[in-house]
Amino acid sequence: MKMVPMERAMPAMEVDIRERILVDLGTSSLNAPRVQAVGPDANPALVAHPIYETLALNAWECRALGSNFQRIGPLFSRLKRDEEDIARDNSGVDWLWSDGFPAQLGHPLEKAAWPAIACHPRPCLPEEMQIADVSAGAHIVADAPCPGLLDTCFALRNGWRFLDDITGDWQVASALLDWALETCAAAYEHMLSAAPVQPDIVIYGDDLGFQGGMYLSDTDFRHFVLPRLKTLISRIRAKTDAVIVLHSCGGVRSILGDLVALGIEGLNLDFYAKGMEIAAIRKAIPKDMILHGPVDLGVLGRAARRRDRAAVASHAMQIAAAGRHIASAPDNISERGFLDECVAGAAAVRALDTDDLRALRRTGPVKSIIEKMIATAEAFEMPEISGETPRVASVTRTHSPQGIEGGASQPRYTAATSGAASHGRCAD
Repeated sequence: MKMVPMERAMPAMEVDIRERILVDLGTSSLNAPRVQAVGPDANPALVAHPIYETLALNAWECRALGSNFQRIGPLFSRLKRDEEDIARDNSGVDWLWSDGFPAQLGHPLEKAAWPAIACHPRPCLPEEMQIADVSAGAHIVADAPCPGLLDTCFALRNGWRFLDDITGDWQVASALLDWALETCAAAYEHMLSAAPVQPDIVIYGDDLGFQGGMYLSDTDFRHFVLPRLKTLISRIRAKTDAVIVLHSCGGVRSILGDLVALGIEGLNLDFYAKGMEIAAIRKAIPKDMILHGPVDLGVLGRAARRRDRAAVASHAMQIAAAGRHIASAPDNISERGFLDECVAGAAAVRALDTDDLRALRRTGPVKSIIEKMIATAEAFEMPEISGETPRVASVTRTHSPQGIEGGASQPRYTAATSGAASHGRCAD
């Protein structure tokens, strides 16, 4: 059955973003709370990220946090950990949880020769998907359905081993990146084909650097990663006209031009990394490019709740100078206290209207505007959220995507319900 996207009963995001600063909170692995941030009693059957265990908040829960957006994307059963807190993900990577935080422990292709890499089974694509609630009147974010190219290679091979491959064994490096490309492309095609309402934003995330710079040299990035990244973005673009927002942690200033040239419309970057100051990045990219999350909502919310007028004023000026942007948390949220601060920060941002932004740009900090931001943040009460009632659709396939030959058949949208769906599985 051919799927025809429904009309959206909401204004176009392009119109909205010109008139005000939109807030994106709770919709993706970039800004959603993890299960542990809600409290010890939280126990959702399905989560939005299988490792971080970010909550699949429904449209109304996102709205309660102050978000102008809602999530769509795959839903995952929570991994079953053994008595040592170890679990294996759907790519065969072993993870160890310590104090609530996961770290990679075992890598299935760490010792594989290049001919064996192409035979590594593709992960089973989820059979449950969170879909939009059009009645909420919120813009739609398609969460990243899988890790990015470089993150996938690091997980399968071991990060240090893969970096050695880049400089010493091009056949292994290329085979890993080719496997990652086909797996990522299949995940995005699966998600976007199954969505009955198409998104406004699609998230692609891949950590290309660390705080001090790039993991790969610029030359190696352009030789190994960039051509495949272009292919992946093209395959995503073939499925949707949505804004594509590319996320990367780390100091990626030296390849910023390459990322812009991909034809994406938005960037979510690490503005705490070396060379990644907001003002410098804004000048280096096109004026119409959207910066996603340039100002830390958590730090702003903390300052507002402490009535630190100087800090709030500094953040207000950053907001005014950031150009076209969407306010967001700096990362997914693992602690309840930080969640409260991000929600307070979102309230402070939403207090700003068009006239306020013009005044800040024209004259600098204005006392009445700063006081309004603080008062709004103080008055906002943290809502109750659980992530237990996403709007769910089941996706069926004509054949199993699991196996050596890999790849997923075209998914078919079958049903939508409020609440959790049954836990389907792919055949082995």
